[in-house]
Amino acid sequence: MDLDTMTNVILNNQYDLNEGKNNNYNNSKNKKIKKKKSKIRKILKVLFILILLFVIFVILFFKTSLFQKYKELWVQTAMSTMNHQYLATWFLSDEEIEEIMQKLAVHNNENSDPSKIKITNKSNEIKVEEIKGSGYVGHVMIIGNPCRVKLVDARKTNTGTQLTEIVKENNAIAGINAGGFADDGGHGKGNKLVDAVIIDKELLNGNKTDTYSLIGLTKSGKLMLGNYTYDEAIKSGINSAVEFGPFLIVNGKNQITNENSGGIQPRMAIGQKQDGTLIFVSIDGRKPGYSLGTTLLELQKIFERYGAYNAANLDGGSSATMVYNGEVINRPSTPMGERYLPNAFIVGN
Repeated sequence: MDLDTMTNVILNNQYDLNEGKNNNYNNSKNKKIKKKKSKIRKILKVLFILILLFVIFVILFFKTSLFQKYKELWVQTAMSTMNHQYLATWFLSDEEIEEIMQKLAVHNNENSDPSKIKITNKSNEIKVEEIKGSGYVGHVMIIGNPCRVKLVDARKTNTGTQLTEIVKENNAIAGINAGGFADDGGHGKGNKLVDAVIIDKELLNGNKTDTYSLIGLTKSGKLMLGNYTYDEAIKSGINSAVEFGPFLIVNGKNQITNENSGGIQPRMAIGQKQDGTLIFVSIDGRKPGYSLGTTLLELQKIFERYGAYNAANLDGGSSATMVYNGEVINRPSTPMGERYLPNAFIVGN
């Protein structure tokens, strides 16, 4: 073989080898592209199925009566918050929501009778117990001497006050949040009252001729629940009160009958035994895996177990805070912790 022939053979072999490599590379690349496209198609198919299932679920859940009980619980839970009502309004008309809210509304038509409360327990003992139930964790504070408890105004010039600071400023040993306040967009500063408030017989917010659902205390420490005008409240013996509710137990009679009333929420509530012992109940909520909260019916059952003769729901949600010995002992539902409050029930030293 001469040199020219050998060179041609080598060059041809090199060409053939390169061509084989290119073909292998292109084949491998095509396979990867096909595999990627197949994977994307599978993902899109799964997403489509999930979206379809979600749409079917929404239709069955909100537009039929198959899950009526849970739909009512959903609506009550969403509509009893300030910032998450869209969870109901996105799926249901105003008329449908109103129908459910009216169906599960609690109507308190009886005032508590202070003559039924005989303050015989004047022990200065305070007991705090952790309680657990189906889906919730909470705390119960039992105050032997009701005369130690009073309602205080915590508003500053442009803000409310955090509960730990309220307790500290009043040289108290414990406290809970009390009434509500304006909370535009979830950024309320805790100083703008929206409900009636009476402290030391002075009407801080409201109209003297209107009737309010009041949760109040007399000078002697009796918890009073009722629908009063300002003058009626003062004549009945109320010294301080906040407008809130609903009432859970009045004169030993349960007020909540529907298991879905109020939805599932973090809670704060106050009650009293016939011997005068006051009971604070805080329920943590909106923390999946730890505590979701309770309905009003479950809250009522807690007070029943502790022997309450009268009990009422206070401002809950992200405001629900309980302080003892200078520390917050519950877990408020907001990541920021304590909120700024307009008023609080405190337990003096």
